[in-house]
Amino acid sequence: MQTIEERIKEIEEVLAKTPHHKATNKFIGLMRAKIAKLKNEQWLKSSGGGGGGGGFAVAKTGDASVALVGFPSVGKSTLINKLTNAESKVGAYDFTTLDVVPGMMDYKGAKIQIFDIPGIISGAAAGKGRGKEVISVARNADLIVIVVDPKYKDRVEEIKKELFEAGIRLDCLPPKVSITKTSFGGVNFSSNIPLPFDEDTIKELAREFRLVNADITIKEKISLDQLIDAFMTNRVYLPSLAVLNKADLLPQKPKNINFDLLISADKNTGLDQLKELIWQKLNFGRIYLKRPGMAADMENPFIIKLGESLSQILSKISICDKDTFTKAHVFGPGAKFPNQEVSLSFVPQEGTVVEFS
Repeated sequence: MQTIEERIKEIEEVLAKTPHHKATNKFIGLMRAKIAKLKNEQWLKSSGGGGGGGGFAVAKTGDASVALVGFPSVGKSTLINKLTNAESKVGAYDFTTLDVVPGMMDYKGAKIQIFDIPGIISGAAAGKGRGKEVISVARNADLIVIVVDPKYKDRVEEIKKELFEAGIRLDCLPPKVSITKTSFGGVNFSSNIPLPFDEDTIKELAREFRLVNADITIKEKISLDQLIDAFMTNRVYLPSLAVLNKADLLPQKPKNINFDLLISADKNTGLDQLKELIWQKLNFGRIYLKRPGMAADMENPFIIKLGESLSQILSKISICDKDTFTKAHVFGPGAKFPNQEVSLSFVPQEGTVVEFS
């Protein structure tokens, strides 16, 4: 009996020999869907190897979590020790970190939890080197920071590929596809957007994913792979940063290397810039709350996601009478004038002072 890996390889070989044109779109879509399902099955069945345990127990706290992902011995442990209060073991050999080490970074009033996870290896998405457990932590983070050093500076895409194979989509939004299961009527499709595949392909893919009755609406131009992602239920969409650590060991500053930042955790170089980049990638902002007749609390900002409405923000605030609030008064950035009365649909900016009423 063929293994999952053998079945995937067999389908990939068929696809490699298949010409790409309009007449083969449906077949190619079905083959890619089968591969996606097999890789998902492979991911779910993988034991993680090594210890054969039940995975890493990770408790999330704070305003957001960040996973440091990289090959062994690139300096992730030194980095988390410098950014947080963690005490991750540091060594000059591979696989020094054998468990997930959490630390808390305080920045601009936000508490950002950072995880140093064991080094990733090729084949992690298929479960090699406790890959399932390692990547599971990354899947549950709010931001992925890919860390490499001069030895691995050309292998960022390899890490991204492992994350992609495990259903993690970096720096993109979920496709605007609505799939609603129905009780009868078969598969119905609607879209006013030109697409690179036809309705028959969509219906065949729906059947491949055992959708017999469903209403499918596509609201933007997407690729065949994005359509398959829409049918899968295990995709996560996360922002990321690519960081080159140990930059002090480079003989000269690299040219045409696509990193967000060059740092040296050991030499404390670039760490303040990294903190700011993490803040920006998390899309964080600060507002300041005030009670009627009192001054705003400018010492303790409330951390928000920029773009959130006051209604969304209010749902996160722990106060007893918040259900009675129907409006607010705003001051400072975002307000047209001091003490402007606004509805709860108002979207504050960084530094807005808010008084709910």
